[in-house]
Amino acid sequence: MSDNIRPRKSRKTTSRARADRERKCLVSGETYPVSRLIRFVLDPDGNVIPDVTARLPGRGGWILADGKTLQTAMKKKIFVRFGHRVLAAEKGEKPTVRVDDNLPDLVERLLRQRCLNYLGLVNRAGLLVSGFEKVRAALKAGKCRALITAQDAAAGGRSKICSGLGNVLEKLRMIDMFTREELGQTLGLSNGVHVALLSGKMTESFLKEFSRYEDIVKL
Repeated sequence: MSDNIRPRKSRKTTSRARADRERKCLVSGETYPVSRLIRFVLDPDGNVIPDVTARLPGRGGWILADGKTLQTAMKKKIFVRFGHRVLAAEKGEKPTVRVDDNLPDLVERLLRQRCLNYLGLVNRAGLLVSGFEKVRAALKAGKCRALITAQDAAAGGRSKICSGLGNVLEKLRMIDMFTREELGQTLGLSNGVHVALLSGKMTESFLKEFSRYEDIVKL
């Protein structure tokens, strides 16, 4: 065998790698890609906290990023049962597990801020266009992956910027869930009404995060 030929990975190794990117939802018991889930952990005081970056230490439990699923987890005390299992495994006891009634609101706020953080990274990667004329030119050239319009923008603004573009808009992701103030502060714009995201790796990362947020806020 030539030294330049690399051995193929076994199916067992490939399956294990694929499994590492998937987790089981505590509510449904079904398995999903981690990009569609939200991780929860216990802090040292037994409080259940969302780990939207999936990087906090400790044994985590995963919930589908879906508003109804999260509400079901709260109503059926699934977080409490998860916490008891974690603490029993780690400490051999069953102390109090605390779940804040406002946990769904906290999840929503954290995901929203994470989306804005990623939007800032899109901007720094040079994949963001702002300003009416520049955005419209990018749209006409077919370079855009998404169009963000401030949720408090003037009525008809999006229709005007997209007027006459026809098929160009078919595969364009339309987003209108952030305020002008949020867009302005995140992107350093004095008037963040319309911004276009060009195709690229960081744009796709933002859209994955936005999908989680969008699914959480839609009940």
